Order: sequence, then C-alpha cells, then structure tokens
Amino acid sequence: MQSLAVVLTIALAQAGAEPTPAPAPTETPAPTAEKAPALTGEPTKPAQPVTPAPEPKPEVAAPAKPESSDPTTQYVDRSGRQPAIGALTEASRLPWWQRLSFSGFARLGVFYTFPFQDEQLVGGNGGFRVADFRLSAEFRPIDDVTAYASVELSAPLPDPNDPLNGTRIVSLRDAWVQYEVCRGFVVRAGQFRPPYYAEMLLSDGAIPFVSRSVLAGGLAPPEAYPTRALALDRQIGVNLFSRRLGGAFGFRYGVGVFNGNGQNVLFNDNNSPMPVARVEVDYGEWVTLGLNGYYNVRAEGTRPNRLYTTQVGYGADLEAHGYGFSGLVAFLGKNSSFNYAGLSPEAAMGVMGQLRYFHEKTGLEGAARVAWYEPSSAQPDDQLLELAAMVAWRPFELPFRVLVQYTHRGEEGLVSYPNDSVDLMLHAVW
Repeated sequence: MQSLAVVLTIALAQAGAEPTPAPAPTETPAPTAEKAPALTGEPTKPAQPVTPAPEPKPEVAAPAKPESSDPTTQYVDRSGRQPAIGALTEASRLPWWQRLSFSGFARLGVFYTFPFQDEQLVGGNGGFRVADFRLSAEFRPIDDVTAYASVELSAPLPDPNDPLNGTRIVSLRDAWVQYEVCRGFVVRAGQFRPPYYAEMLLSDGAIPFVSRSVLAGGLAPPEAYPTRALALDRQIGVNLFSRRLGGAFGFRYGVGVFNGNGQNVLFNDNNSPMPVARVEVDYGEWVTLGLNGYYNVRAEGTRPNRLYTTQVGYGADLEAHGYGFSGLVAFLGKNSSFNYAGLSPEAAMGVMGQLRYFHEKTGLEGAARVAWYEPSSAQPDDQLLELAAMVAWRPFELPFRVLVQYTHRGEEGLVSYPNDSVDLMLHAVW
C-alpha cells in the first residue's frame, strides 16, 4: 500500500507541471535604439516603438530679467533708447491683474556742501534729504499695447523768492501709451523723455551717481548758483522709434514732435512744435554711437511782451560696455537767436565723460566723471568744470546699494565760489 501511494503522488505531480518549452533557435538580435549620451543624465531604457511627440502648448513668455545683479540695471529707460520689453505672447488672455506690474525706487541720504555758509544761498542748509521716491505702473491691456505711468512722491517745490525754502509734493513724471506695429515701427504718445542724449535716456533709477552731470541736470542751490541744463528733459508729444534692428551691427532710430516747454505744463508756449531726432548704430552690446538734434521756438515773458528764442540743439555720444566696465563720452551744443533787437545770438556747449566699474561677486562699484560746460558764449568768465567720484556697495545681492560721492565744482571768475559737496546716499529699487 505504501508503494502504491508513492507512485500515485509522483504521477499527480507530473500531471500538474507545465511542459518545459524547447529552446528557441539562435537568431540575430533586433536592432535597438541608440542610448542617450551619458552627459544628458538620462537613464538607459529598452528600445520601444517610436511615437510622434505631442505638439507643445503655447506658453506666455515671462518678462526678461536683467542678467546682472547690479541694481542700476533693473530700470531700463522707457523713453526711447531702451524702450519697454516687446508685447507678451497672448497677453490678452491673462487676467487683467497679471498684465499689471509695479516698480519704483527711492534715493535718500545726507547732503552737505562745503564750506558751511549759514544763511547763504550756497553752502547752507545741509542735512537729510529725500532726493527721489518714485512709483511706476505698467499695464498691457492687449498684445502690443502698453500704458505706463510714474509718479514722483517727493518732487521739490522751492519758494520762488527763496530757493532754500519750500516743500515736496506729488508730481507726475511719465504718462504714455505705446503701440508696437512691428520692431521697426513703435508709436508712443504722452509725457516722456524725447530721444535726445544718452545720459538723459538712462532712467532716473539707473544713474550710477547721486545725480546726472551738469549738462543733463543743471545746478541749483545749495550746491551752486542756478545753472540751466543743456539737455532736454521730459516733454509732451508723440515719438516714432524702433527696437534694435540688425545682427552683429545694429541700428535704431527715434523721431518725435513735442511741445518743447517741459513737463507738466498745461499748454504749449506757442503754436510751434519741437521736432527731435536720434539715430544709433552699435556693435552688439559693446559699443554704441548716437547722434541727435532738435529745433525749437520758445516763447517766454508776460503777454504781449514776449521774447521768442529760436534754439537749435545737437550732440553726439559714444557708449562702451564690457568686463564690468561701462563708459560714456558725450558732446552737446545749442545755438540760440532772439527776436528782440540788441540781443546777439549765443551758443552753449559742453563735454562729459564718465567711467564706471561694477564687480558682480562682491557688489562693489566705483565711478568717476568729468564735465565741462560753457553756458553762454555771450557771457565771459562763466565756464564750469565738474569732477565727481563715487564708491558704492550692494550688500549680498539685495535690491539696494549705499554710496558716497565727492563732487568738485570749479567755476570761472564771475561765477567762482567754493562749493564742493560730499553726499552719502541709500539707493533702493523694487
């Protein structure tokens, strides 16, 4: 019986087992897909049937960010030379709050002019100052259309009888609407800086010094006796300009018509518009040469005894950038003639050069500037020489920097006065 049980157990086990398949004949293996290069970091996978890749869905392009951590590059000019970024792809499909962006900057510090002169127009009233506190907003309602506005919350309003007394008010700076037809044709209308002079076309929040040179900003108490600037500031009008066109060698232009009597003025000073034009040629981001000019008829005085001045402005500037350095050399000139008998024509001119270095890793920077200015050829002994040097530090890639600047002003005999300045300033951007 035991032998019979063993035989039955063996038979049942053999009946439940699957037959062992015969070994397959030897064949040449099928070709497999090539492995991804090792540098891609992708794991090696078995060969699989190739299927067509799905088409990528359109995505909304994000605004470009400055490559440098330098805070002075975070504000490109929105007036012509470096206009705002081009239209966003399918921007009109975004909710309106995603098409609205805000920015701004503030500059505040301690400002002193030496030697101290109590109760004097120059050399007095040194101390704390809020130089700028700017808020800006940009809105893109549809593709290729941009609306931009900036408001200065700390605009100076000096007393006309005493320029060292006054207050600060809220004042409009930029207010324009722009439509980009194509890269070669962009239309902008409103209040903004016309296409004239590279130093003025650098935005207020991006200038490396405490202020622009005397050619661009002029002078005012308590740093010096009043001196008018040679360059054009913000105007109300229409501008046609282009983005950069070309390859290694680039070109851009700007042609505008403006009132010619400054910013925030209710009406034109007369019926004559002011045409302004600028052209630039460049070699990549390394070197840029700009040429500009304007024609304007100004009307000043109390009606009906008005003085009409015909002004012809012209200038050239050369910029260079590379290896942490940026330099600018510029010349500006202006010829003026008057409709009143006895007033001879006069000419004004000036030259400016500046060099700046920014070290990306440490956030340290330094800059030096020299400017020579002849306000009027009809007035002897009124030339001005301005020398400025600054050092600054942007700590730990934070969106602000601290800087100290020394400025020496050397005037000719009739306007000579000791008025060197030392300024310590905090410059924050957002």
